[in-house]
Order: sequence, then C-alpha cells, then structure tokens
Amino acid sequence: MATPQQHEHFRVSFPAEHVIQVTLDRPEKLNCINKPTSREIAKVWEQLDEDENLWVGIITGSRRAFCTGADLEEWNQMAKSGIVNDMTAPGLAGLPRRSGKKPIIAAINGITMGGGFEMVANCDLIVASSSAIFALPEVKRGIAPVAGCLPRLTSTIGLQRTTDLVLTGRSVSAQVLYEWGFVNRLVDPSADVAAAAVELAQELCKNSPDSLIVGRQGIRMSWETGNVEEAVSNLEKEWYPKLIGGSNFAEGLQAFVDKSPPRWVNSKL
Repeated sequence: MATPQQHEHFRVSFPAEHVIQVTLDRPEKLNCINKPTSREIAKVWEQLDEDENLWVGIITGSRRAFCTGADLEEWNQMAKSGIVNDMTAPGLAGLPRRSGKKPIIAAINGITMGGGFEMVANCDLIVASSSAIFALPEVKRGIAPVAGCLPRLTSTIGLQRTTDLVLTGRSVSAQVLYEWGFVNRLVDPSADVAAAAVELAQELCKNSPDSLIVGRQGIRMSWETGNVEEAVSNLEKEWYPKLIGGSNFAEGLQAFVDKSPPRWVNSKL
C-alpha cells in the first residue's frame, strides 16, 4: 500500500486496497480551501484516474467541519487587487466541475457550506454524519454559488428545494438532505463517518473496476445531457465495446458459470 502524504492543509492516505482518501486538515479555518491547496487536491483526483491500482476516492474533513468552501480572506485580497477569481473547471479542490473517470465518495463529518457544498454536489456517493449541517450562504455575502452546483442540485433535489437553499442561504441538516435523496447513507454522530465511507468503498471494490467506470459514465451521461436515448446511445457506442473487450468481462461471466468468486484485475479503460 502506498505511503500516506502530509500536505500543508490536507492529508492523503490509502485506508484500504484500491482506495485513496483526502482528509482536509485546516481546522482553524473550518477546512476552507485556498487556491494552492485546490490545485494540489486536483492532482490527487488525477492520480486516482491514472493509477490502475486505485479504483475509488474518498474526501472528508477533520474536526468540526467538512469544508466551508473557498478561503474568503484570500478572495478579499484578490478583490482588492482587482483579480477576478477563476471559476473554470474542475473548480474548488478539483471537484465541482470534475468529470473524471472513477467514483469519489464524500464523507461528511460536519459543517459543509458554500464551495464545500458545491464540491459534494458533484461527488458520486455521499455518506454523512446525521449531525452534519449544510448551507449555501453565498447570497448573504454578495456572492452566488456559480461553481457548478446549481444545475446539479436542481437535477438532484428539484427546483423548489434548490431555490429555497440558494435564495435564503439557510442551513439544513444531513437528515433533511437524506430525506430529499441527496445523502446516500446517514451515520450516527458517535460513529466514524470516514470509516463508514471506507466500508462503502470496499463494497464498490468487490465489483469489476471496469464496470465501476462504465456504470458511472452511463449515469453521468444521463445526468449531464438530460436525454435518455442520447445517453444510452453514447454509452453503447463509446464504452460498451471497451467493457466487453476487457478481461474482467470474461472473468465475471466465467466466475458465474463456475460458481466461484471473480478475480478482478486493474482496469485498462
């Protein structure tokens, strides 16, 4: 297993086979992310997609917060200098507008606001402590959440709920977002939410890494285009040949026939 890495405002670890985890670690600023940190974390997701031995990513936070978004003190200094903050893809910590190849699980341990919420809105699965709080308070600071979450949230939780969150800036609980279909799994506040995310990642890793990639692509295509037939056609033309051409396709079928556990190999997709 690879060696953990310590960066100035986050840690990279490998908590299970095929799994890479980013832990935001700037508790004195509620894990807000400045631009240098954002660029460094984006490189971790590039590593996830490029390293055949890595199948699933996790992002979580330390102590009270998951992430409170961008560093507004940095923004303030940029504004005073006449610098317009860059909102191009893939966005804060490489997440709000990431397309990517492999799934990322958000493990929400606490306060999740602004850009932190925008990051989570584009993750593939969300595990949250039932005590976690979410908000998009940009409207209260003369800002707007334009990094990518508005169309994503509208698609995921609906027009009226998204409008409520964005135009009031109010906080909502993880329980509410679970009921709205945004959070996949709730964890008791006394439990380790990151450990729960690792368990979910291991559940994913029992399956073919090729299928994880192609299944995710199909979901993303339908989410992004909003056109079912277009998504199905593109998946069948672009990805299905790659899937059946890989050794894991044959392995899965043979293992079923033999009534034995499949022996997956790292994906070449």
